[in-house]
Amino acid sequence: MFIEDIGRQIAVCSFDGATRLIAADKRYWNVVSICGPRAQKAILPLAKRIHYSCFDDVEDACSAIYRSPRTEDIAEIFAFIRSLGSGSSPEPLLIHCQQGISRSAAVALAWVYGQLPLSGNRSLQAIDILLQLRPEAKPNRLVLALGLAQTMPLEEARLLADRIVCEPRLAQNRFRAAQEQ
Repeated sequence: MFIEDIGRQIAVCSFDGATRLIAADKRYWNVVSICGPRAQKAILPLAKRIHYSCFDDVEDACSAIYRSPRTEDIAEIFAFIRSLGSGSSPEPLLIHCQQGISRSAAVALAWVYGQLPLSGNRSLQAIDILLQLRPEAKPNRLVLALGLAQTMPLEEARLLADRIVCEPRLAQNRFRAAQEQ
């Protein structure tokens, strides 16, 4: 979907959705592929370029069992996205994780937020865009905070991430997902 507010073609989807989308649009999509260390890495030979990132879908940076996302992981993802250009003709971007609703949604939301002009409704505008891309999104709070911290102090990013994930539409997605489990 072309997002006029940021001037870029962008998609957020699941592992399976990425495979289908890339097969339909060969050599078109530049992909951020996020998977956990125990999950199968996406093999996407028809993608234009791929950046792989490996961390679990956990919201606790101190997890002893799972590989928590780190500042470096998100910085590398954002560096890859920046390498795709900006301005009048940035290259298309597809961000995926296993289900396409938590880690990839958080990366997309943080990136979109950082691309929008400063305004009082910037976070709501970013959420609106995310929900256009992925209506069932329930962004991972830690990934979102680390993404927002790419453009603001970490403590401020954590507070903003907390407010964003509690936004009624996103909170409803979290509640709905919890009920389905």
